[in-house]
Amino acid sequence: MTPFPRSSSPWRAIARNIEAYAYLAPAAVILAVFWVFPVLLSLFVSFTNWHGGDTLGDVKWVGLENYGMALQDPRFFKTLWNTVNYVLWSVPITIATSLAVALLLNLRIRGVSLFRTAFFLPYVTTWVAISIVWSYFFQQNFGLANYVLDDVLGLGRLKWLNESRGVVEMAATGLGHALGFVPAREALRFENPLLQGPSLALFAIILTSVWRDVGYFMIIFLAGLQGIDRSYYEAASIDGAGPWKRFWSITIPLLSPVTFFVFIIAMIGAFKVFVPVLVMTPEGGPSKSTSTLVYFLYEEGFQAWRLGYASAIAYLLFVIILAMTLLQNRVFGRRVFYQ
Repeated sequence: MTPFPRSSSPWRAIARNIEAYAYLAPAAVILAVFWVFPVLLSLFVSFTNWHGGDTLGDVKWVGLENYGMALQDPRFFKTLWNTVNYVLWSVPITIATSLAVALLLNLRIRGVSLFRTAFFLPYVTTWVAISIVWSYFFQQNFGLANYVLDDVLGLGRLKWLNESRGVVEMAATGLGHALGFVPAREALRFENPLLQGPSLALFAIILTSVWRDVGYFMIIFLAGLQGIDRSYYEAASIDGAGPWKRFWSITIPLLSPVTFFVFIIAMIGAFKVFVPVLVMTPEGGPSKSTSTLVYFLYEEGFQAWRLGYASAIAYLLFVIILAMTLLQNRVFGRRVFYQ
């Protein structure tokens, strides 16, 4: 059966739905002007040598030259490793913390609505304001973080936003000093960027991001938790299952669609981190240890005005995110349990 009579044409179908198209037109025009056109234009620019201030006559088609330059640029791979380190640390910490908070706020306790609002408020606060506040928190001389470490706990002060060494290296060195495996004046050095861990400056940004994003993902986890039928828990309790067993056998499997969604969204957002890097660690931090791919794109596109090269970096980032999303869907998508 055809969607409309044979005697009618597609144009007549459009005419019958002209009112619906009229309602859609403003949104479609806005999307076309501010999304579709810029995306297509940046794709075209990535194949040119366009610099800021060039006229159209100066722009030349260079093909894949910008992409080849990026794949041979040590700065690109430096920022790529920084971004991967950020993703590998921020995403698991954010998801675990969000789930823990959601489980606590899913309990029937007095003032739970107030607590939910308090945890969600950081997410609706602008990134710039959050970054400025946390910059003062991690300030080396008078920041609250060093006050607690030095004046309260007596552990000494950290450079925080001015330290380029990886947190894994620093932790291993401290443990080595405590156990006597590493001389007091020496420090362990790891060659692999992933083994080094994110720099302390980047780790400070990770903590800031976790603090901001926990409330958002908490709300999503709460929606998932409240969608689980209580009869499953009642039946498990009757069978003698304890809280831990119920969590692993009921909550985790039935929450897997929500967890999978949160994991994808958190990963995409982590790959695009930019504002806290720019505000908390100008110039890309110590030894460029906090410079991420988006920050590198910003430097090339809006400071050096190499617009063609910056557009190529943007599309390489798009390919990386797309590949990671497809990989996660292939690996973890099959393990999602739908009721």
